[in-house]
Amino acid sequence: MLSCVAWGQVSGSATIDSDYRFRGVSLSDSKPSLRLDANLDTQSGWYAGAAATQARGPGGDPYAQLLGYGGYVRPIADGRSVELGASYSHFANKGFLDFGEAYAGLLSDSWSLRMNFSPGYFGRHVQTIYLDASGRWRLGERARLFGHAGLLAPVAGDHPGNSESNRPRGDVLVGLGWGLGDADLRVAWTLASAGGPFPGVAPSQHRGAWLFSASYSF
Repeated sequence: MLSCVAWGQVSGSATIDSDYRFRGVSLSDSKPSLRLDANLDTQSGWYAGAAATQARGPGGDPYAQLLGYGGYVRPIADGRSVELGASYSHFANKGFLDFGEAYAGLLSDSWSLRMNFSPGYFGRHVQTIYLDASGRWRLGERARLFGHAGLLAPVAGDHPGNSESNRPRGDVLVGLGWGLGDADLRVAWTLASAGGPFPGVAPSQHRGAWLFSASYSF
């Protein structure tokens, strides 16, 4: 990790995923994906970051998802903090999928609760809320257990006639991670329910899948 006295802490990472799953849905056509991240955390609680992820359409057409985000974390009591922020996703050569979100959360050292709101999820005229509950527990000096549960629900907008798209979609994930110096290895199982706003689980992909990833921090 690099130290910047005037601004705070700057960090980055490179990650290879066996399948890029976003809220339970594969955005890499169930194929491996490369992701690059850069983050800035300040001592005053402000933070910002960016990520570039290799995505792939159902026909194998590769493109990049570029994500930018920023927010503020304020400690409250008992090791907990509140968080407010916003993010924006741009899809290279597929700008019609671009969308932004605002989010708020409650954080601790071992768990987090967040609510995300999008006024036009994945370029559709559909407003959505995504509820995210995540936890992580150390199993030793190197190993940890982590888990996640999420619920994506349309709340307003021009819903398509397909009733499957009008109902909420849930996703869960549970896994193990191992830290090896600046490297990190993870294996996890994820499962998503059917239906929900676009994008959904394509007929060609399984709703449940094993995921493997390796990352290096710098």
